[in-house]
Amino acid sequence: MSAYPTPHAVATAATREQLRSAVERVSSLALEPHARVGSVLIYGPEGYQSAALLRDSIRLLEDWTLVTAVADERERRTDWSFLEIVNASLARFGTQVVTPLSAPGSPDDPAVVGRSLARAFAAVGGPICLLAENIHFADQKSADAVLFAVRRNARRPHLLVMSTESLANPTARLLEGFAHSRPEHNELVRLPALSPGDIQEIAVERLGRPVAGRVARRFAADTDGNPTLVAALLDAYRSDVLEAPHPPAVDLDRGRVVPLLPSQQRALQSAAPGARTAAGIVAVLREPTAVTTVGRIAAWLGLTEAFGAFDLDAAERSGLVHVMEETAVPTVAPPTRVAADCIAADIPLERRREIHAAAADVLTGPAQLRHRIGAARPEDTALVADLLEAARTRVSVGDGEHGMSLALAALQLATPGAEYEHALLFVGTLAIRLHEHQRIFHLKGDLASLPATALRDAILADLEVVTGHREAGIERALAVIAARGGSPSLRALAAHSAAMLPLYDAINDQHESIAEHVALARWVLAEAPARPQEVEQDLRWIVRPADNELWLTAWELVAAARLRDAERLADRMSRIDRLLRGSPDSPAAVDALVYQARTFLYAGRVTDAANRLHRVIRVAAGFPGSWLRHMALTMHAHVLFLIGDWEKSLLSGRMALDSAFDDPYPATLPTAYAVSGLVSAARAEVDQVRHIERMLSLLPDSGGGAVPYDPDLPDLLRAELALAVGDPLAQFQATETARVATRRGSVWSWLSLHIDALLKLGRTAEAISIANEALSGDSPWSRSPLAVSRLRARIALASRDFEQANRLYAGVVRSHTAAGLPFSLARDRVDYAESLRASGESALALEQLEQAAAVFRTLKASTYLLRTLESMDALVDGPVPEGGAAPAAAPLSESADLAELTAREREVALAVAGGLTNREVAELLYVSVTTVNFHVRNILGKLGLRSRRELRAIVHRGEGPVRS
Repeated sequence: MSAYPTPHAVATAATREQLRSAVERVSSLALEPHARVGSVLIYGPEGYQSAALLRDSIRLLEDWTLVTAVADERERRTDWSFLEIVNASLARFGTQVVTPLSAPGSPDDPAVVGRSLARAFAAVGGPICLLAENIHFADQKSADAVLFAVRRNARRPHLLVMSTESLANPTARLLEGFAHSRPEHNELVRLPALSPGDIQEIAVERLGRPVAGRVARRFAADTDGNPTLVAALLDAYRSDVLEAPHPPAVDLDRGRVVPLLPSQQRALQSAAPGARTAAGIVAVLREPTAVTTVGRIAAWLGLTEAFGAFDLDAAERSGLVHVMEETAVPTVAPPTRVAADCIAADIPLERRREIHAAAADVLTGPAQLRHRIGAARPEDTALVADLLEAARTRVSVGDGEHGMSLALAALQLATPGAEYEHALLFVGTLAIRLHEHQRIFHLKGDLASLPATALRDAILADLEVVTGHREAGIERALAVIAARGGSPSLRALAAHSAAMLPLYDAINDQHESIAEHVALARWVLAEAPARPQEVEQDLRWIVRPADNELWLTAWELVAAARLRDAERLADRMSRIDRLLRGSPDSPAAVDALVYQARTFLYAGRVTDAANRLHRVIRVAAGFPGSWLRHMALTMHAHVLFLIGDWEKSLLSGRMALDSAFDDPYPATLPTAYAVSGLVSAARAEVDQVRHIERMLSLLPDSGGGAVPYDPDLPDLLRAELALAVGDPLAQFQATETARVATRRGSVWSWLSLHIDALLKLGRTAEAISIANEALSGDSPWSRSPLAVSRLRARIALASRDFEQANRLYAGVVRSHTAAGLPFSLARDRVDYAESLRASGESALALEQLEQAAAVFRTLKASTYLLRTLESMDALVDGPVPEGGAAPAAAPLSESADLAELTAREREVALAVAGGLTNREVAELLYVSVTTVNFHVRNILGKLGLRSRRELRAIVHRGEGPVRS
């Protein structure tokens, strides 16, 4: 029995969709006249779960009579064994295939047996689908007979859905050739290796909790993306993931052992001793190693090939090692790193240490250091110091993640006492330098138990703040400042902690304290060393006078913006510009630019914000010491959404989400999730937004810290989706959640959608009251001229003051600022058209709708486009309703007749009911005509209808004539 039972296939939504699309396309074509035969071959190496995915496809084959067969590895060398497995399934239908196995003496000819199979299929009746698992185990004669049968019995539709773990197998090659014979009716689905992003998706599905990019990248590297091995690693780290306070905090430095794949288990059990020994040495080495070097290590251990004690060739033949000869020096490696860990785990500890010791004596550089760790020789007293030095070296060349791992390894090996304390402080210093706080969360208690020193308190101050304990962090920082003495290193630490105090205020939305702490910081900085060479080696990175001044000015900008001090805001904005012109890119420059961009965004100056963020995105990756480099990506994706560059926003949103998973500050992750879904929400992609909402619900508590950028964006995401699908009640509920929450750092970005929802629900007085509150001087809403005009225009329209509404909307659509925000401007044009129509200016209203429709079409905002086209039709064909304004668009889910359809099917149904052809629907929804054809068949089937005319009748029941 396999060590990996897989009742449910481990696969991403994209892979399942690829398979679903292939099966639906081929099965539909096979049912069409003159097609008759189709095939889908699912290929993935061992562990890719091709058979399990094949079983998942059964639910897509409701129109077919299924004959199932699972090829058996133990019988693959027996002719006709696979057809005997098919016979077991055919017995349910009272028919059998005559083979030499079931009827000894019968013709041993695939053509004859194929005719018998064709007759059996004909006796079953209906369209026949043969589901064949693991066809690489099927015997050649059975495969020939199956192909003969489906080709001969061409008068009936036949479908082959097959899985294989090998395309080199003769049977698989035969069936692959069949798939390629008519590519329009046959498809080969190659299952991909899992990427880090795929692993993050599967982690949520399997564990109910997302994992950080660092974790996913490690899992992908250790498993080569094999789905079965990835699932096993996720299960092995389950408790670590579920108990971590923040996704990046999972400790990967303690390895986990997962079972070998079944074929590897069998190979190891049946391998000769020399092959097992060779596989064990390669497993302990773990990384690709030159073949000659492996031989030298074996010789060091007293093993030679002469007496069969060490047989690398046999290990390669059995698949326990892989020899790579693509490079000038042939190298050997285990199948995967997790396979190496499993094989090595069966080797006695003392023997593993001997192999590590041999490798440490033979190898040089970083590989030698790793094996010195494994050997753990008591006489190797310099190991901890060497690891710390190696960590310094890796950090100096920009490899901070590896540097942190080396430092943590040194900490594990350090002896209690002075060596451990020194290593612990080194690890803490490195963590705050690289913003890898999450990797030392578990060491907070150990740090607190150290003797009180300025360095200890500086580390703990950062840890307290990123875990949501601002007051405790400030207390620690003040202790560092108080401890400054004559030592340059102490004064440098005091300057660092003083410069961080305003940051602690800013990221916790305590803007009233910033001015006081900036003044204190400048006073302490005046006494600080100006040259890094004046302080000890591991603290030289904190001697950065220019960066500190830039940071302090940025914090002052934050306070001025929040406190609405216009004069100070302009002064600090200009000062930052001057400082940036005179200094190179740095962590402080990144943070200052991000805060400038945020200030511009909140003021409605999106173009200025975009310019700052473009510069940040180019350089941020090189400055891990920046506090806001992860948030910069989220803000950039949001800006791209606002300026209408939606395809780039989707890409940037995915990058922002990947980055946010590695941010030590937990509060950034929900914002990144929300921004990554804004385009999907505006396009009414319900399933995608629901997926993001589920992700948000699974995140651990962020610890109470303020969000560096718009904390209401998750609710805004829900409101955008509700507006796209035409559900004002859901839109109100989402924005009301944000309004009531009164989150720290909120700028009331939900306001316009909240007012819009209230007005659509007929709660005009309430909407006017909230609008007046926003326009007052006390609200945090950023009252940019454009935003104020939009709000007043919407209120005027709802109040039926069409003259005022027209005047205000005319100013909005002529605004240069609004022109840079095409999506929101298009929505304004729709409202403007409503006001113009109510005023009797139909021609101008139609012009506004046409311009709005052009934008919605470009952005692929199909629901907005449909509603705008309906308004245009109503404007051209129908009179203005009694009372002036046109009625609000009905929700897409309003009709009870359409309730059982999916969201996409409802879109297609409404478009078809509006009189569009399938090609027009495809162009409208940006899908293929084949996809529309498929949806129309499903819609008619689900609703029990026979024609498009009947569909139009139920959708437009009581609405009068529609386009024919």
